[in-house]
Amino acid sequence: KVRFGKTNIEMPIVTLGCMRFQQAWGDSITNIDQVDKKCQDNLVSIFRRAIDLGINHIETARGYGCSEIQLGQVFTKLFEDGEVKREDLIIQTKVNPSDSKTFRATLEKSFKNLRLDYIDLFSFHGLNMDSHYDRVFNNGDDENLMDVIREYQAAGKIRHVGFSTHGRAELITRLIETDQFE
Repeated sequence: KVRFGKTNIEMPIVTLGCMRFQQAWGDSITNIDQVDKKCQDNLVSIFRRAIDLGINHIETARGYGCSEIQLGQVFTKLFEDGEVKREDLIIQTKVNPSDSKTFRATLEKSFKNLRLDYIDLFSFHGLNMDSHYDRVFNNGDDENLMDVIREYQAAGKIRHVGFSTHGRAELITRLIETDQFE
């Protein structure tokens, strides 16, 4: 394990990324009853195997189809059955930058889908352009998205904040230099 960023979280070097951990892309699946049992059973088996191997970082995103819905069902089942404790997992999700009203609604949907009271690691998903930087820090008449996240942190719903990007090196440096990410 290694220390993750500026946090004191000991992160396994192998994580369970859940981008392909879903039955369907998009919003065609809105609840767990629409997920094929065989697909969900496979997901549960993979999750259990990851835990058996000591992989406790679970990474997903609102943009990964029904991944959060399927994971939410797994979390509920395994927590209730005592197979794993919530505090033993490092759960991460990501939300794309947007206007603050849409961003809040999307973030709330992630919490609802994941069936969690808190997220260990939240990441702004795909801060790839200067306009994304502006939405986070200089959003004009609209609320800065970082302020939204700070509210969630103050409420204990998000523990740490980061970002993902495929942006230019200059943009990545600019984001890091804000010293707002862990």
